[in-house]
Amino acid sequence: MDEVTKKWFDVSMVRVTRAPELHGWYSDEELIRLSGAPKGSHLDVMPNSDGQIELRVTNQDLLCEPLVRRVSQAIDGGYVFEIENAAFVLRSEFRRQGIGMRSVAIELHEAKRLAHFTKVVVSAVGDSSSMSGPMAMVGYYVWASLGFNAPVPADLLSHPALPDCCRHCVDIIDLMYTHAGQEFWLSFGRSIHLEFQLKGPSRSWDHFHRYAKKRSIEVTP
Repeated sequence: MDEVTKKWFDVSMVRVTRAPELHGWYSDEELIRLSGAPKGSHLDVMPNSDGQIELRVTNQDLLCEPLVRRVSQAIDGGYVFEIENAAFVLRSEFRRQGIGMRSVAIELHEAKRLAHFTKVVVSAVGDSSSMSGPMAMVGYYVWASLGFNAPVPADLLSHPALPDCCRHCVDIIDLMYTHAGQEFWLSFGRSIHLEFQLKGPSRSWDHFHRYAKKRSIEVTP
């Protein structure tokens, strides 16, 4: 476990409150990891009006607003679930420390370990015009950098600025393999629905492991 992870993530320092009907649904430690809650947080686990189970993390020191994860039954039936990411806004003084990336890494590893989840989905928002300012929205680029994937929007495949080395690209991960592709997506990408495939073999995991190794991120014991 790397030093940043040790500093900000400790399951013994997260308080968990559950709705009565969810007692016995995973252990507190499993839910803390599944939510990606930093130390000093309070995790509420409750059903919502849409039939999902909501993991809501509050942390007044770190977060501008609650960190929310929603778990819902997959549309293909059975006891397979998806995790939907929502609302991860760190206070400005805690940004660029890798806290958010490590929170997501912990979530991904726990979702894979529990083996009931097939994928993680996220509505990744922003574009090049929203990269700066106190409420910067960079999710479209950050989530793609972590291995979340989708087909490249059709209009971008014929964009005149698309680098020659990226003409063969079909999906976002293809773009993110090269520096030229990353720069193109940073400049011309936009809000998009992305998915991380948890079940192997997975290009999402391959890309994530390369990203984590390059940045010395290690969240597993």
